[in-house]
Amino acid sequence: MATAKAIKVDQRDPQPSLAAPLGETPVARPGFRRSMLFLVLLSIPLWAMIAGGAYLVVRALG
Repeated sequence: MATAKAIKVDQRDPQPSLAAPLGETPVARPGFRRSMLFLVLLSIPLWAMIAGGAYLVVRALG
């Protein structure tokens, strides 16, 4: 603790706000909708494999 140094933060500097102005609808970046569509489409086979694997485990144990 003897070598710890404090950082002075000046609160007078304006901080950027990520909030949308009141009365406006926030809009996503242009590629966001497409990337979310790809994420959902690629996750469907993953969940199908997980469900199939669980089904096979239940069948093997039961």
